[in-house]
Amino acid sequence: MIKKFLKYHPVHKKLVPYLDVVFLLRPTLFFSVWVMVVMGMASAQMNYFNHPLWISSFSWATFFVFMGLTFVCSSTFISNQISDEKSDAINKKLFLVGKYVSTEKSKSIAKYLLFAGLLILVLVHWFSALLVGIIYIIWGIIYNQNPYSWKGKPILGWLANSIVGIILFSIGWGLVMQNQSNSGIIPLDISMLTLLIPYGFCFSSISLLTTLPDMEEDSPSGDRTFPIVFGKGLTLLISLALIFIAFIVALENNDPLASTAALASIPFFIFAFIRRMDKDVLRAIRYPIFIFNFFVLSVYPWLFIPLAITYYVSKYYYWHRFNLHYPTFLVDHD
Repeated sequence: MIKKFLKYHPVHKKLVPYLDVVFLLRPTLFFSVWVMVVMGMASAQMNYFNHPLWISSFSWATFFVFMGLTFVCSSTFISNQISDEKSDAINKKLFLVGKYVSTEKSKSIAKYLLFAGLLILVLVHWFSALLVGIIYIIWGIIYNQNPYSWKGKPILGWLANSIVGIILFSIGWGLVMQNQSNSGIIPLDISMLTLLIPYGFCFSSISLLTTLPDMEEDSPSGDRTFPIVFGKGLTLLISLALIFIAFIVALENNDPLASTAALASIPFFIFAFIRRMDKDVLRAIRYPIFIFNFFVLSVYPWLFIPLAITYYVSKYYYWHRFNLHYPTFLVDHD
């Protein structure tokens, strides 16, 4: 009865428009953002402490760093939608800017989120504020705005996303190391670089795959993304190579989290490379993200709360607003 009410009662059609502003922030993208930060925390924990696989104590400092990061990244996601407003309209993509939320209001929200996020971070953790500021420069300016517009360039767009993945990992590492007596003013060290490699490669691999579903829409818009320039086959091959290298390096690092998650993800990349079907590409994007989030909960169980809220509220919103089953682990013809 409850399920039927939540799914079919007409009152929800009247309620979901009030969530348009919330979903302007693209909350489902944080499944990839939050997990990279937590994997940085997990790596520092495993490298320096005797109880590596359980960060169960609640920290207000960590909470506010995640909040500040979420606000700033949301600002960049809004900027991305604003820059894509015309092309999304032409390609008939699902978009909120200009249709459900005015462009001017969207710009104002992005500015407020940026200011609030950076203010929170400066007050709580200056090093995270510095790194998140760099994320804004990359994702909010260089990636989206002219004269840079890296998102429409094959190598630079992929590079921008990969760099952000590295920075997200570094934020998590810094959160664990900030209060340690052996940590310097900058809470990073050389050992982090080796431990970072498998996570950075996994993030880079999935980031590259996300350009494939938009090939047909990006090409008429003049974007020169990686698969448009170099082809679908090479894109899938590089993604598979990156996830495989990530697994090998994780084994060398004796990292149970990265090695197990990468190994469980590899079959989806193999299927995508061999069959090259759209549904296999979508699986190779969605399932590894779920796998990494699932395994990382064994290290930082507090992450389950924002993940669960984001997942179910998103399903509610997209179903009643656009009649879409999203987010979902099902792919057409599963």
